[in-house]
Amino acid sequence: MPYKTAFLRPDRVSLQLIREQAARVAVEPLLIRMLDTAPNMVALLNPQRQIVYCNEACARAGGLRDREQALGLRPGELLDCIHVKEAPNGCGTGEACRACGFAQVLAEGYRGRAVKGECLIECESRQRETAHEFEVDVRPLEDGGRGWLCCSIQDISDRKRRDALEQIFFHDIMNHAGAVQGAVSCLAEEETTDDDRRLLTDLLSSSAQALVEEINSQRMLLAAERAELSVQKAPVNSLDQLRMAAATSTGFGCAEGKCVVVGTGAESLRFSTDTALLSRILLNLLKNALEASKRGGTVTATCLAVDDKIRFSVHNDTVIPESAQPHIFQRSFSTKGLGRGLGTYSVKLLAGKYLGGHVWFESAEGQGTTFHVDLPRN
Repeated sequence: MPYKTAFLRPDRVSLQLIREQAARVAVEPLLIRMLDTAPNMVALLNPQRQIVYCNEACARAGGLRDREQALGLRPGELLDCIHVKEAPNGCGTGEACRACGFAQVLAEGYRGRAVKGECLIECESRQRETAHEFEVDVRPLEDGGRGWLCCSIQDISDRKRRDALEQIFFHDIMNHAGAVQGAVSCLAEEETTDDDRRLLTDLLSSSAQALVEEINSQRMLLAAERAELSVQKAPVNSLDQLRMAAATSTGFGCAEGKCVVVGTGAESLRFSTDTALLSRILLNLLKNALEASKRGGTVTATCLAVDDKIRFSVHNDTVIPESAQPHIFQRSFSTKGLGRGLGTYSVKLLAGKYLGGHVWFESAEGQGTTFHVDLPRN
Protein backbone atom coordinates (compact mmCIF):
# COMPACT_ATOMS: atom_id res chain seq x y z
CA MET A 1 0.00 0.00 0.00
CA PRO A 2 1.56 3.36 -1.02
CA TYR A 3 2.06 5.93 1.72
CA LYS A 4 -0.49 8.72 1.31
CA THR A 5 -1.56 11.34 3.79
CA ALA A 6 -3.57 14.53 4.00
CA PHE A 7 -2.03 15.58 7.31
CA LEU A 8 0.29 13.49 9.55
CA ARG A 9 2.95 10.96 8.54
CA PRO A 10 1.39 7.72 7.27
CA ASP A 11 4.18 5.15 7.78
CA ARG A 12 4.05 2.46 10.48
CA VAL A 13 6.44 -0.06 12.00
CA SER A 14 5.74 -3.78 12.27
CA LEU A 15 3.86 -5.35 15.15
CA GLN A 16 7.00 -7.33 15.99
CA LEU A 17 8.98 -4.11 16.48
CA ILE A 18 6.08 -2.65 18.50
CA ARG A 19 6.23 -5.65 20.84
CA GLU A 20 9.98 -5.17 21.26
CA GLN A 21 9.40 -1.52 22.13
CA ALA A 22 6.62 -2.51 24.56
CA ALA A 23 8.94 -5.00 26.28
CA ARG A 24 11.36 -2.19 27.08
CA VAL A 25 8.54 -0.19 28.68
CA ALA A 26 7.36 -3.15 30.76
CA VAL A 27 10.61 -3.36 32.76
CA GLU A 28 9.09 -0.94 35.30
CA PRO A 29 6.24 -3.03 36.80
CA LEU A 30 5.62 -0.64 39.71
CA LEU A 31 5.12 2.27 37.31
CA ILE A 32 2.78 0.14 35.19
CA ARG A 33 0.64 -0.71 38.23
CA MET A 34 0.49 2.95 39.22
CA LEU A 35 -0.67 4.01 35.77
CA ASP A 36 -3.35 1.32 35.81
CA THR A 37 -4.90 2.96 38.86
CA ALA A 38 -5.24 6.29 37.04
CA PRO A 39 -8.82 7.17 36.00
CA ASN A 40 -7.62 8.93 32.85
CA MET A 41 -6.42 7.13 29.74
CA VAL A 42 -2.64 7.07 29.35
CA ALA A 43 -0.85 5.95 26.20
CA LEU A 44 2.75 5.94 25.00
CA LEU A 45 3.14 6.61 21.26
CA ASN A 46 6.18 5.92 19.10
CA PRO A 47 7.24 8.33 16.31
CA GLN A 48 4.69 6.69 13.97
CA ARG A 49 1.86 7.50 16.47
CA GLN A 50 1.37 3.81 17.21
CA ILE A 51 0.53 2.70 20.73
CA VAL A 52 3.41 0.98 22.48
CA TYR A 53 1.78 1.05 25.91
CA CYS A 54 -1.63 1.98 27.29
CA ASN A 55 -3.11 1.66 30.77
CA GLU A 56 -6.27 -0.26 31.64
CA ALA A 57 -8.49 2.83 31.35
CA CYS A 58 -7.30 3.32 27.79
CA ALA A 59 -7.93 -0.32 26.86
CA ARG A 60 -11.45 -0.15 28.36
CA ALA A 61 -12.23 3.01 26.40
CA GLY A 62 -11.42 1.08 23.23
CA GLY A 63 -13.61 -1.82 24.27
CA LEU A 64 -10.60 -4.16 24.44
CA ARG A 65 -10.37 -7.19 26.69
CA ASP A 66 -6.58 -6.95 26.90
CA ARG A 67 -4.25 -3.98 26.49
CA GLU A 68 -2.09 -6.20 24.25
CA GLN A 69 -4.78 -5.70 21.58
CA ALA A 70 -4.00 -1.96 21.53
CA LEU A 71 -0.38 -2.42 20.46
CA GLY A 72 0.29 -0.87 17.06
CA LEU A 73 -3.00 1.01 16.90
CA ARG A 74 -3.22 4.76 16.58
CA PRO A 75 -5.45 6.75 18.99
CA GLY A 76 -8.34 7.19 16.54
CA GLU A 77 -8.24 3.50 15.71
CA LEU A 78 -8.40 2.54 19.38
CA LEU A 79 -11.37 4.86 19.93
CA ASP A 80 -13.18 3.71 16.75
CA CYS A 81 -13.23 7.14 15.08
CA ILE A 82 -15.53 6.96 12.05
CA HIS A 83 -12.98 8.83 9.88
CA VAL A 84 -10.31 6.13 10.25
CA LYS A 85 -11.70 4.18 7.31
CA GLU A 86 -11.71 7.20 5.01
CA ALA A 87 -7.93 7.09 4.43
CA PRO A 88 -5.93 3.99 3.43
CA ASN A 89 -3.28 4.68 6.07
CA GLY A 90 -5.66 5.23 8.96
CA CYS A 91 -5.77 7.68 11.84
CA GLY A 92 -4.24 11.08 11.20
CA THR A 93 -3.89 10.74 7.43
CA GLY A 94 -7.37 11.66 6.12
CA GLU A 95 -8.86 14.98 5.06
CA ALA A 96 -11.02 15.08 8.20
CA CYS A 97 -7.88 14.77 10.34
CA ARG A 98 -6.81 18.30 9.39
CA ALA A 99 -9.52 19.68 11.68
CA CYS A 100 -9.20 16.99 14.37
CA GLY A 101 -8.09 18.44 17.69
CA PHE A 102 -6.31 15.22 18.64
CA ALA A 103 -4.26 15.17 15.43
CA GLN A 104 -3.38 18.85 15.84
CA VAL A 105 -2.17 18.30 19.40
CA LEU A 106 -0.05 15.34 18.26
CA ALA A 107 1.44 17.46 15.47
CA GLU A 108 2.57 20.01 18.06
CA GLY A 109 3.94 17.24 20.26
CA TYR A 110 6.07 15.89 17.43
CA ARG A 111 7.56 19.36 17.11
CA GLY A 112 8.87 18.90 20.66
CA ARG A 113 6.22 20.92 22.49
CA ALA A 114 4.17 19.94 25.52
CA VAL A 115 0.62 20.92 24.61
CA LYS A 116 -2.97 20.44 25.75
CA GLY A 117 -6.11 20.61 23.65
CA GLU A 118 -9.64 19.32 23.12
CA CYS A 119 -11.03 17.11 20.40
CA LEU A 120 -14.39 15.85 19.21
CA ILE A 121 -14.46 12.25 18.06
CA GLU A 122 -17.46 10.48 16.56
CA CYS A 123 -16.99 6.85 17.47
CA GLU A 124 -18.51 3.82 15.80
CA SER A 125 -18.83 1.06 18.34
CA ARG A 126 -21.04 -2.02 18.24
CA GLN A 127 -22.77 -0.87 15.06
CA ARG A 128 -23.81 2.50 16.49
CA GLU A 129 -22.27 5.95 16.50
CA THR A 130 -21.61 7.94 19.64
CA ALA A 131 -20.02 11.35 20.03
CA HIS A 132 -17.29 11.99 22.59
CA GLU A 133 -15.27 15.00 23.66
CA PHE A 134 -11.76 14.43 24.98
CA GLU A 135 -9.13 16.61 26.62
CA VAL A 136 -5.67 15.54 25.46
CA ASP A 137 -2.39 16.38 27.19
CA VAL A 138 0.70 15.50 25.13
CA ARG A 139 4.27 15.50 26.48
CA PRO A 140 7.38 14.67 24.42
CA LEU A 141 9.61 12.03 26.04
CA GLU A 142 13.15 12.96 25.15
CA ASP A 143 14.60 9.99 27.08
CA GLY A 144 12.77 7.61 24.74
CA GLY A 145 14.19 9.25 21.66
CA ARG A 146 12.95 11.81 19.18
CA GLY A 147 9.27 11.57 18.39
CA TRP A 148 8.12 9.60 21.46
CA LEU A 149 5.02 11.03 23.16
CA CYS A 150 3.09 10.38 26.34
CA CYS A 151 -0.62 11.13 25.99
CA SER A 152 -3.04 11.62 28.86
CA ILE A 153 -6.63 11.52 27.63
CA GLN A 154 -9.70 12.48 29.66
CA ASP A 155 -13.28 11.98 28.49
CA ILE A 156 -14.98 15.34 29.13
CA SER A 157 -18.22 14.54 27.27
CA ASP A 158 -20.39 15.03 30.36
CA ARG A 159 -18.77 18.38 31.13
CA LYS A 160 -19.13 19.63 27.56
CA ARG A 161 -22.73 18.45 27.46
CA ARG A 162 -23.44 20.29 30.71
CA ASP A 163 -21.72 23.41 29.42
CA ALA A 164 -23.82 23.33 26.27
CA LEU A 165 -27.05 22.91 28.22
CA GLU A 166 -26.11 25.71 30.60
CA GLN A 167 -25.38 27.98 27.67
CA ILE A 168 -28.72 27.13 26.09
CA PHE A 169 -30.59 27.77 29.34
CA PHE A 170 -28.70 30.95 30.13
CA HIS A 171 -28.99 32.32 26.60
CA ASP A 172 -31.97 30.99 24.65
CA ILE A 173 -34.38 30.13 27.43
CA MET A 174 -33.61 33.29 29.41
CA ASN A 175 -34.25 35.34 26.26
CA HIS A 176 -37.68 33.75 25.86
CA ALA A 177 -38.44 34.07 29.58
CA GLY A 178 -37.37 37.73 29.44
CA ALA A 179 -39.77 38.38 26.58
CA VAL A 180 -42.60 36.75 28.55
CA GLN A 181 -41.76 38.85 31.62
CA GLY A 182 -41.62 42.04 29.54
CA ALA A 183 -44.97 41.39 27.90
CA VAL A 184 -46.66 40.64 31.24
CA SER A 185 -45.24 43.83 32.77
CA CYS A 186 -46.54 45.95 29.89
CA LEU A 187 -49.98 44.31 30.05
CA ALA A 188 -50.19 45.26 33.74
CA GLU A 189 -49.76 48.97 32.99
CA GLU A 190 -53.00 50.94 33.19
CA GLU A 191 -52.28 53.18 30.19
CA THR A 192 -51.90 50.22 27.81
CA THR A 193 -54.40 50.56 24.92
CA ASP A 194 -56.52 47.74 23.54
CA ASP A 195 -54.40 47.62 20.38
CA ASP A 196 -51.24 47.41 22.46
CA ARG A 197 -52.80 44.67 24.56
CA ARG A 198 -53.51 42.59 21.44
CA LEU A 199 -49.93 43.00 20.23
CA LEU A 200 -48.54 42.17 23.68
CA THR A 201 -50.81 39.14 23.96
CA ASP A 202 -49.50 37.85 20.62
CA LEU A 203 -45.92 38.46 21.78
CA LEU A 204 -46.63 36.69 25.08
CA SER A 205 -48.12 33.71 23.27
CA SER A 206 -45.24 33.33 20.78
CA SER A 207 -42.59 33.79 23.49
CA ALA A 208 -44.23 31.24 25.76
CA GLN A 209 -44.48 28.80 22.86
CA ALA A 210 -40.80 29.30 22.03
CA LEU A 211 -39.92 28.73 25.67
CA VAL A 212 -41.82 25.44 25.75
CA GLU A 213 -40.25 24.40 22.41
CA GLU A 214 -36.74 24.99 23.74
CA ILE A 215 -37.38 22.98 26.90
CA ASN A 216 -38.98 20.14 24.94
CA SER A 217 -36.05 20.12 22.53
CA GLN A 218 -33.51 19.58 25.31
CA ARG A 219 -35.68 17.02 27.07
CA MET A 220 -36.06 15.06 23.84
CA LEU A 221 -32.33 15.17 23.14
CA LEU A 222 -31.46 13.91 26.63
CA ALA A 223 -33.94 11.04 26.29
CA ALA A 224 -32.54 10.17 22.86
CA GLU A 225 -28.97 10.03 24.14
CA ARG A 226 -30.04 7.77 27.00
CA ALA A 227 -31.93 5.47 24.60
CA GLU A 228 -35.11 6.26 26.53
CA LEU A 229 -37.03 7.81 23.63
CA SER A 230 -40.07 5.91 22.39
CA VAL A 231 -41.21 6.23 18.78
CA GLN A 232 -44.93 6.63 18.14
CA LYS A 233 -45.60 6.44 14.41
CA ALA A 234 -48.75 7.79 12.80
CA PRO A 235 -49.85 8.86 9.28
CA VAL A 236 -48.67 12.40 8.45
CA ASN A 237 -48.53 14.72 5.46
CA SER A 238 -45.07 15.98 4.50
CA LEU A 239 -46.22 19.40 3.27
CA ASP A 240 -48.37 20.03 6.34
CA GLN A 241 -45.45 19.21 8.63
CA LEU A 242 -43.10 21.46 6.66
CA ARG A 243 -45.50 24.39 6.69
CA MET A 244 -46.11 24.09 10.45
CA ALA A 245 -42.38 23.97 11.15
CA ALA A 246 -41.74 26.97 8.90
CA ALA A 247 -44.49 28.97 10.64
CA THR A 248 -43.16 28.08 14.09
CA SER A 249 -39.57 28.99 13.15
CA THR A 250 -40.56 32.57 12.38
CA GLY A 251 -41.00 33.06 16.13
CA PHE A 252 -37.32 32.28 16.85
CA GLY A 253 -35.24 35.26 17.92
CA CYS A 254 -32.73 34.42 15.18
CA ALA A 255 -35.50 34.83 12.57
CA GLU A 256 -35.74 38.61 13.01
CA GLY A 257 -35.09 40.37 9.71
CA LYS A 258 -35.01 37.06 7.82
CA CYS A 259 -37.52 35.14 5.73
CA VAL A 260 -38.57 31.47 5.85
CA VAL A 261 -40.35 30.10 2.78
CA VAL A 262 -41.62 26.71 1.68
CA GLY A 263 -40.39 25.95 -1.84
CA THR A 264 -42.96 26.04 -4.63
CA GLY A 265 -41.99 22.50 -5.66
CA ALA A 266 -42.63 20.98 -2.21
CA GLU A 267 -44.77 17.87 -2.55
CA SER A 268 -47.71 16.78 -0.45
CA LEU A 269 -46.90 13.18 0.50
CA ARG A 270 -48.51 10.79 2.94
CA PHE A 271 -46.27 8.58 5.04
CA SER A 272 -45.89 7.18 8.54
CA THR A 273 -43.48 8.57 11.12
CA ASP A 274 -43.28 10.05 14.61
CA THR A 275 -44.75 13.54 14.31
CA ALA A 276 -42.99 14.96 17.38
CA LEU A 277 -39.55 13.75 16.24
CA LEU A 278 -40.08 14.96 12.68
CA SER A 279 -41.17 18.36 13.97
CA ARG A 280 -38.06 18.61 16.16
CA ILE A 281 -35.80 17.64 13.23
CA LEU A 282 -37.33 20.26 10.93
CA LEU A 283 -37.27 22.98 13.60
CA ASN A 284 -33.61 22.32 14.36
CA LEU A 285 -32.68 22.47 10.67
CA LEU A 286 -34.62 25.71 10.21
CA LYS A 287 -33.14 27.26 13.36
CA ASN A 288 -29.59 26.37 12.28
CA ALA A 289 -30.21 27.83 8.84
CA LEU A 290 -31.64 31.04 10.34
CA GLU A 291 -28.71 31.40 12.74
CA ALA A 292 -26.29 31.00 9.83
CA SER A 293 -28.12 33.49 7.59
CA LYS A 294 -27.42 37.20 7.41
CA ARG A 295 -30.09 39.81 8.03
CA GLY A 296 -32.29 40.02 4.94
CA GLY A 297 -31.50 36.42 4.01
CA THR A 298 -33.99 33.74 3.02
CA VAL A 299 -34.21 30.16 4.27
CA THR A 300 -36.01 27.76 1.90
CA ALA A 301 -37.53 24.44 2.98
CA THR A 302 -38.90 21.76 0.70
CA CYS A 303 -39.90 18.08 0.58
CA LEU A 304 -39.81 15.66 -2.36
CA ALA A 305 -40.33 11.98 -3.11
CA VAL A 306 -37.01 10.31 -3.98
CA ASP A 307 -37.38 6.62 -4.84
CA ASP A 308 -38.88 4.97 -1.74
CA LYS A 309 -37.95 7.88 0.53
CA ILE A 310 -39.19 11.34 1.40
CA ARG A 311 -36.49 13.99 1.34
CA PHE A 312 -36.79 17.10 3.49
CA SER A 313 -34.30 19.84 2.59
CA VAL A 314 -33.46 23.21 4.18
CA HIS A 315 -31.28 25.72 2.31
CA ASN A 316 -29.54 28.98 3.21
CA ASP A 317 -26.99 31.08 1.33
CA THR A 318 -24.11 30.76 3.83
CA VAL A 319 -21.22 28.37 3.12
CA ILE A 320 -19.80 26.14 5.86
CA PRO A 321 -15.98 26.46 6.08
CA GLU A 322 -14.29 23.45 4.51
CA SER A 323 -12.31 22.73 7.67
CA ALA A 324 -15.54 22.47 9.69
CA GLN A 325 -17.50 20.26 7.29
CA PRO A 326 -16.19 16.85 8.48
CA HIS A 327 -17.28 17.64 12.04
CA ILE A 328 -20.63 19.32 11.47
CA PHE A 329 -22.68 16.48 13.02
CA GLN A 330 -20.50 16.07 16.10
CA ARG A 331 -21.95 16.99 19.45
CA SER A 332 -20.83 20.40 20.75
CA PHE A 333 -19.04 21.24 17.50
CA SER A 334 -20.21 24.60 16.22
CA THR A 335 -19.10 27.54 14.14
CA LYS A 336 -21.37 29.78 16.26
CA GLY A 337 -19.35 29.87 19.48
CA LEU A 338 -19.22 28.32 22.93
CA GLY A 339 -22.06 26.11 24.06
CA ARG A 340 -23.68 25.60 20.66
CA GLY A 341 -23.48 22.68 18.26
CA LEU A 342 -26.38 20.47 19.42
CA GLY A 343 -28.74 21.19 16.51
CA THR A 344 -27.17 19.19 13.67
CA TYR A 345 -26.04 16.52 16.12
CA SER A 346 -29.59 16.02 17.39
CA VAL A 347 -30.96 15.95 13.82
CA LYS A 348 -28.65 13.08 12.91
CA LEU A 349 -29.35 11.28 16.20
CA LEU A 350 -33.14 11.53 15.93
CA ALA A 351 -33.42 10.88 12.20
CA GLY A 352 -30.80 8.15 12.00
CA LYS A 353 -31.27 6.21 15.22
CA TYR A 354 -35.01 6.60 15.77
CA LEU A 355 -36.65 7.21 12.38
CA GLY A 356 -34.44 5.01 10.19
CA GLY A 357 -33.36 7.97 8.08
CA HIS A 358 -30.19 9.42 6.62
CA VAL A 359 -28.86 12.98 7.06
CA TRP A 360 -26.25 14.79 4.99
CA PHE A 361 -25.49 18.25 3.60
CA GLU A 362 -24.03 20.05 0.59
CA SER A 363 -22.12 23.31 0.93
CA ALA A 364 -20.22 25.20 -1.76
CA GLU A 365 -19.40 28.74 -2.83
CA GLY A 366 -22.12 30.21 -5.01
CA GLN A 367 -24.63 27.55 -3.91
CA GLY A 368 -24.90 28.01 -0.16
CA THR A 369 -25.68 25.15 2.21
CA THR A 370 -28.48 22.59 2.05
CA PHE A 371 -29.18 19.98 4.70
CA HIS A 372 -31.11 16.89 3.58
CA VAL A 373 -33.01 14.32 5.62
CA ASP A 374 -34.20 11.14 3.87
CA LEU A 375 -36.92 9.24 5.73
CA PRO A 376 -38.52 5.91 4.76
CA ARG A 377 -41.80 6.42 2.95
CA ASN A 378 -43.22 3.09 4.04
